[in-house]
Amino acid sequence: MSVQAVIVMLGAIALMASTVILVRRGLLSIRYGLGWLTVSILGLVGAPLLGVITRHVRHLGFTATGFSLGVLIAFLGLICLQLSISLSGLHRAIQDLSEHAALVEQRMHELEVSTQATRSKSSRKVGALE
Repeated sequence: MSVQAVIVMLGAIALMASTVILVRRGLLSIRYGLGWLTVSILGLVGAPLLGVITRHVRHLGFTATGFSLGVLIAFLGLICLQLSISLSGLHRAIQDLSEHAALVEQRMHELEVSTQATRSKSSRKVGALE
């Protein structure tokens, strides 16, 4: 096994340990924790596999480091895409909640105004009867 594969595997183990710690402390949700655990398992399994693929890619003119870096950049791009999708969903949910809160506030204001008007009419009628 190459030194590069060992480094990737150690990084995957560190990622796995830190993910478990963050989930247990409540700093990372279980949803994302499971995702990062999957990434760390892929790192453990993929590191030796990447070494094997790199040996075959050398015949195509790629260097081992260049190919590994390309795989890493593509993987980071996919993670950024997934997090952007999650962030977009949260933005949409916040916007919906803000609009709902504004409508509830408007309805409460209208109810308060109509209640005050009803009370004013009631007090005028009681005052007129006395």
